[in-house]
Amino acid sequence: MFSPTPLDIRVCVDVGCKSHQVAVGLSTGEMIAEFSIRHHPDGFRTFFTRLEQLEQHYQCPVRVAMEGHNGYARPLDSMVLARGWQLNNINNLKLARFKEVFPGAAKTDAIDARRGLELFQIKDHLPTAKDVLQVVAESPRENQILKRLSRRRRRLINERVRVSNNLQADLQAVCPSLLALTGDACNVWFLQLLTYTNDLRKLARLHLKTLRKIPGIGATYANRVRRWQKQAQFSKTYGVRIARWQVCHKRL
Repeated sequence: MFSPTPLDIRVCVDVGCKSHQVAVGLSTGEMIAEFSIRHHPDGFRTFFTRLEQLEQHYQCPVRVAMEGHNGYARPLDSMVLARGWQLNNINNLKLARFKEVFPGAAKTDAIDARRGLELFQIKDHLPTAKDVLQVVAESPRENQILKRLSRRRRRLINERVRVSNNLQADLQAVCPSLLALTGDACNVWFLQLLTYTNDLRKLARLHLKTLRKIPGIGATYANRVRRWQKQAQFSKTYGVRIARWQVCHKRL
């Protein structure tokens, strides 16, 4: 037998890209509202207006569960925390495992939202469900900024690796000996050399004086390029223009 629990309002938000499906129930298991909102300030106002009306009517706390904390749910998740309501993140991996153990009806946004309310009901009694809902603690503003910067840095690193790999593959096809000039195609001096002209073949004809004027290229690198010029060969796919190298240079 499930032990009685204090009355509270339980909300589950099935998060989408442009709109979200909302299911609202009581801790008694009674469903009291269902509606959808747009991911837009007007939709957020509708969300909070309706829940605040229910909060006043039932005179009990509000607990919200949603997927995508710090993802598609933003900024709705932080707005929920700012209201002082408890926010629960739905762990997608553990939710998938839960659905395998307890299969339900065919997937729709409305059904998924109702399924979240079921998790509220049984999470205190079933270990499998308990791990699906995780209470989100409001972190200091500094921590939130640090997390955003860390995610941004990780995306930039991944983008740099992708562009670098593409650049090296293209150079390997166009002129392998040119790529052999450097141990890392992302070296600034090498990128400056590539972006100096709109035709890679012209690099083989640059004079020493011109090479020394390119930013980042001193005597050592200039002499290295001069040695390469004497045996430079380009494949038939040499037509790689300045636009591509400029894009790589800016991204790297």
